[in-house]
Amino acid sequence: MKQALSADIGENAGGEIRSEPCPRCYLCQTVGEMLYEGMRDRLFGAPGEWNSRRCPNPDCGLLWLDPMPIEADIGKAYESYFTHTDSGADTASAAEPQSPFYRSAATLARSAYVAHRYGYGDGMGKRFRWLLALPIILSRIDCDGLDIPLRYLAVSRKGRMLDVGCGGGGLLKLAQELGWDAEGVDFDSQAVDSVRRKGLTVHMGSLSDQHYPAESFDLVLMSHVIEHIHDAVGTLTEIHRVLKSAGTLVIITPNADSWGHRHFDSSWFALDPPRHLRIFNGQALASLANHAGFTRTSVASTLRSTLIVFVQSPWIRKSGRGDLLRPPKRSEALYARAATGAQQFMRIWKPLVAEELLLEARK
Repeated sequence: MKQALSADIGENAGGEIRSEPCPRCYLCQTVGEMLYEGMRDRLFGAPGEWNSRRCPNPDCGLLWLDPMPIEADIGKAYESYFTHTDSGADTASAAEPQSPFYRSAATLARSAYVAHRYGYGDGMGKRFRWLLALPIILSRIDCDGLDIPLRYLAVSRKGRMLDVGCGGGGLLKLAQELGWDAEGVDFDSQAVDSVRRKGLTVHMGSLSDQHYPAESFDLVLMSHVIEHIHDAVGTLTEIHRVLKSAGTLVIITPNADSWGHRHFDSSWFALDPPRHLRIFNGQALASLANHAGFTRTSVASTLRSTLIVFVQSPWIRKSGRGDLLRPPKRSEALYARAATGAQQFMRIWKPLVAEELLLEARK
């Protein structure tokens, strides 16, 4: 990716991203402790150097950027972002070997499992339902390539679904195929144009810009979005308003307390400065939902991004740059798979140790 993105980095380097001091925790107003200093964008070449603070409050633990990009300039961090292409960056495949045999076998195993568990997929998957693969694959299958667990979409009772921060539209397409009345919203105009070209319903701007009536949606999904939003409480408060009384909010976001973060420190792939403004642990994520009015919440951790974290983070540590386009070496892929298996085992006694958090919230 260093070579592939070098032209984009050069073109982007001239546009400064203005920022403002942010010494206090967004959730509890505690003055944060400096965690990392002088971080640069490791993936898409956005300009600037960024520091990270951690909240020392034992009931919080939020991570955030200080200084933080101002909202008016944050779009400059997305000028070369992966959601701007119709295909998008395949971050899952960036952690997978490129062998055609492996690809075919993995695709068959995944489709067989999805068909077995959810009754969803093509004829080939249903024909090979018995092919239930290895535990490491199964631990990721609900989210693999979909960003949100299929269990929230492949249900008998469907209704109206909203994807907040829909990116390239893959989740909208899946929801529509499964029978949902699905639509999305995103602040990124290039991503919105890409989704519209696919014939999907998407709206430009913030959620509050849409002025939805109260109790409009049965399901609201946010996959790797909340960490990008300046006014996270305001966004979740608006979701609370537009969600039906029996509806569900599902959030997936990087886990500040993951094993990968503790292992790689400032080289952790999911820090992603300056796009990830805040990174939550389980306590902070539940607190965020409570601030927005949700009274019934549960938080779990998922293994979906463990492979890519343990492929990309060593590259960042070694070179200062991630590389989403370069296929991993066999040894690198095996290392990442071993880490995935270890996290799966570690979750037995420490449920929130994996690389992502999954919040389920109801009114």
